[in-house]
Amino acid sequence: MRQGISDVGSSAFSSAFVEVRRALSRPTASDVATIGCTLLVAVVVGSALVGVGLALFATVAGLAAALATVLLASDRPLVRAVGGAVAIPTALVVVLPAVLAAALVASSSAGRFAGVTVWALVVAGLSSGLVSWKRLGDGGAARGATGSMLAAMGVIALVVVRILPESTVRERAGAAASDLVGTLWSVFVVADGSWAIVSFAVLLFATAFAVSRAIAAVPFERLVPPDREPRLSAVTDAIQRACSYGLRFAVLLALLAFVAPAVSDRLEEIPTTPLEVATQLPWSIGYVPALIVTAPGLRLLFVSGLVAGVALVVLEWTRRTLRHNAALAFTRIVAPGVGAALIAVVAAVALSALAPGLDPAAALEGSAPPSVVELVESLPPFALAASILVVALSVLSLVLYSVTLLRSLRILPGRAIGGALAAGSIFLLAVGLAVVGRAELAIVTGAGAFVLWDVGEYADGVRAELGRDAETLRAELVHVGGTLLTGAVVAGATVVLYRWIGTDTPVSDPISAAIALVTGLLAVVFVAWSLRG
Repeated sequence: MRQGISDVGSSAFSSAFVEVRRALSRPTASDVATIGCTLLVAVVVGSALVGVGLALFATVAGLAAALATVLLASDRPLVRAVGGAVAIPTALVVVLPAVLAAALVASSSAGRFAGVTVWALVVAGLSSGLVSWKRLGDGGAARGATGSMLAAMGVIALVVVRILPESTVRERAGAAASDLVGTLWSVFVVADGSWAIVSFAVLLFATAFAVSRAIAAVPFERLVPPDREPRLSAVTDAIQRACSYGLRFAVLLALLAFVAPAVSDRLEEIPTTPLEVATQLPWSIGYVPALIVTAPGLRLLFVSGLVAGVALVVLEWTRRTLRHNAALAFTRIVAPGVGAALIAVVAAVALSALAPGLDPAAALEGSAPPSVVELVESLPPFALAASILVVALSVLSLVLYSVTLLRSLRILPGRAIGGALAAGSIFLLAVGLAVVGRAELAIVTGAGAFVLWDVGEYADGVRAELGRDAETLRAELVHVGGTLLTGAVVAGATVVLYRWIGTDTPVSDPISAAIALVTGLLAVVFVAWSLRG
């Protein structure tokens, strides 16, 4: 028996090692340059913003998340089980920077941008680990996020099995579930509270996403005669476009709810409320939007669309699964939860021992229904510690789903997603530097973001067109060197001009004016030449 278990464990870890090695096999020279530059810039700039220790910790957390993503996105059940086991410590490592960032906001000179900086470092580490992973652009991040949620469900099942025999917990769980449903109904349908605009944006986003996925998954053309297919196709295309616009509008609305009070003297609450919008803004501007976002009928319509979209996707997935290998599909679903549950037993015991005085019920006082507080008070320490693991796994899943979200909104391109993520995270660090007054370092970091994007895109093109085995080292080195030179020239010229303007030196000398003009033109030429590859 022990020998059999040992053989299974050895086979699982061997398969996981092969999966990781396959994901990282034969990176191109441009891949290596992208990874090295991303990690170097992230650590150096992150150290200037939030300190060396936190910068290193957040970057390593991103690298760990990349490892878990590769394992959880595998098609092999044993590898997915190992991924579920790895996801537990990875999730704890990823969720800790968020807690540290919250404390940093109150104590660091980086201020409110500290949290954004820390998460940019996490994304930088994540993109570095996945930049050469060929499945990243083929839904790999979404598969990893789904695997993380399945791992969380495995931990939840473990908690349910642990607390099910206790009658007190069962009684309080029913009341807490009922109150939670009522609270969610008040927030998302009745629009009661200060988060009405944000809840409307969340509901709109979820509905648009679910309907879009349902239309893409379900073959509706099989339900109509052939002569009706063009009309049906036109209708589904129109719905897809409407969903795409809905996704963008929902994100914009949520951002406005937080940004508008910061830039307007009329709005004070963060996030702003419909009542404030209707009373503080002109009637023609504020009343109608406030009426729309608080309309219960419209919200109920969104809820119905969300439920219908999710149901159609699940039914279509079930139909396709039953037509193929249902046992294999079931094993793939269960594997991350099994792996996570095995590690969660040890992790939950360790967490409950490390924090014996943990009292989450006190933290929920006043913000959660009384029945929920009573339920939390009745949970044993093991269940509370396991709940922390569930939250951590959910955060890991949200980090990975954010990649899919950015791709759905077309913020990320269809190819070279790893390079685009790396460049975007470094650009956020440049914004953070500009906010805290480090303008020159911000300029250099912004140029570094451009370099990373160009090198990452070139690496993706080399892999797609020539393959990993092609002899492209010389061409890649030339391209990387040219891009670095371009970035250095652009950054250097911009820093010189910034210092020039900062000293209020008038550009009255024709020679100086000519030098400035030629420098700008050369920068444009170098950028265009680099983009041409």
